[in-house]
Amino acid sequence: MLEKCLVVDDHEMIRETIAIMAKSQGFNECITATDGADAMSKLYHERPSFIITDLQMEPIDGLEMLRLIRSGRYGLPHDIPIIILTANAAETVIAQCIAFDVDAFLVKPVNKQSLQDRISQLSQQAKPKKGIEHYFAMYEQDPAKSTAFKVNGTVAFTDDVLKEVDAVIHEHKESGTAEPMLANATENVTPSSTEHSSPPPVAPAAEEGQPESDNRKKFIKWQDRFTVGHPELDQSNKELLSIINDTYDLVVTHHEGNEFDDIAKRFQHYVEDHIELEEDLLTDANYPRLKMHKDMHARLVKQAEFVILKCQADPGFYKTDFFRLLRFWWVKHVVQEDTKYKSLF
Repeated sequence: MLEKCLVVDDHEMIRETIAIMAKSQGFNECITATDGADAMSKLYHERPSFIITDLQMEPIDGLEMLRLIRSGRYGLPHDIPIIILTANAAETVIAQCIAFDVDAFLVKPVNKQSLQDRISQLSQQAKPKKGIEHYFAMYEQDPAKSTAFKVNGTVAFTDDVLKEVDAVIHEHKESGTAEPMLANATENVTPSSTEHSSPPPVAPAAEEGQPESDNRKKFIKWQDRFTVGHPELDQSNKELLSIINDTYDLVVTHHEGNEFDDIAKRFQHYVEDHIELEEDLLTDANYPRLKMHKDMHARLVKQAEFVILKCQADPGFYKTDFFRLLRFWWVKHVVQEDTKYKSLF
């Protein structure tokens, strides 16, 4: 995997700096290209195993380059890992990049640790790619008219579903287990909205077992009625609750930067560990709804991948889409679905 990296950017200093950073991460060789057209030539002749490219370039930008590669144009390897560098990219462009299975995003200016994390992750497990025919068919469509990229994250977050999720959270609030909903983060904001509004701070709720001096802001407090009947699964769900509360604290205190990335990593670890543990336990218990539960897991994982990629491209989505995803997961999966198997344990 870490044989030869192609770095594409139309700014020489950025291009050379990223190439040096990438080389330090273990690539045997790093080559560079000045734009998408130059990159396509380098791809054909040099055959790199990894690409890091800017999004906004002329005459061929990063999105068009991604589309050309994935659709198998010019006989190029269509499944090569690709990281796209972004700065103030439109949400529709981000969605199209995700539809063509970009492997990761990095926000400019590029942080060395973030680059290392992305390269390390992809070198261990690259994102699965579909067949060339799938991407070729998408490429033939006019992106402005195509709905092919409206997948994963936009399906579940309808207005009706968000209202249902918020109603359950409101019920928790009425029982003293949750903070008021964040109006600016949830009202009049659809999954396709490009606004990244920050909610106003609200008074924190002291969590059970926490001293009043703990000024971290809590969104939901753990209650015995959230138990699913198994101590390991309860502990796993408490980690999700901690992730929700930590995200809430960052949102209402207007934090920026790497704190959100750290929470996203925790959430990814939670998803992997929780699903493996839960499916093993439910299989052993002969849970009659196991297939339905696994199908829900598959949809949620797809949803999470979509949202986290959006957040990589634009951290502003942590305050909207990512926080919605966490609330959706808690209400629709933990509270409404997981508690159905409580009697098994």
